[in-house]
Amino acid sequence: MANPTLSHANSSAGNTTDDVRSPVDVAGMECGQPTLQLLDDLQFMVRDVLSQWQHPADAVERRSSRRIPFNKSIALFAVDEESEEPVGQPFLVTGRDISAQGVGFSHDGPLPNTKVAVAFEIPGGCSQFVLVKLTWCRFTRRGTYESGGTFLRPISPPIDAPLDWTAMPRL
Repeated sequence: MANPTLSHANSSAGNTTDDVRSPVDVAGMECGQPTLQLLDDLQFMVRDVLSQWQHPADAVERRSSRRIPFNKSIALFAVDEESEEPVGQPFLVTGRDISAQGVGFSHDGPLPNTKVAVAFEIPGGCSQFVLVKLTWCRFTRRGTYESGGTFLRPISPPIDAPLDWTAMPRL
């Protein structure tokens, strides 16, 4: 069964506007489709799903967009502070949650940078890269770290070859 057409509620302006779009067929996408379009489509879909969830009247949400669980592997690259381009070898971290504005993840070691590049694996062996500004990090009782940050912009992959998600070490 095909996905229904999505509508978008513009919560930041306080009004509701219908923005009708066709759903994105991620499985049918080609590697190399502009990341900006993918990020825009991802944000649109996440906002649509989250706008349909009910919050209890007494719940207070500090964030500008709701988070959803995201228990997937994410490739994390260090970023050159000047060029903001990914450098070095990637490490795997485990996603915790994602929203239209950012992502949270857990990892075993500290992160020395305030900006990182994250890659999300999509069907067909493709990966899409986004520059993320880390906004928080905490050490947990389990002896691991949890970090999160805001999506800044899509970026080009640091390598031409597809990422080998099975051979990547964990951070």
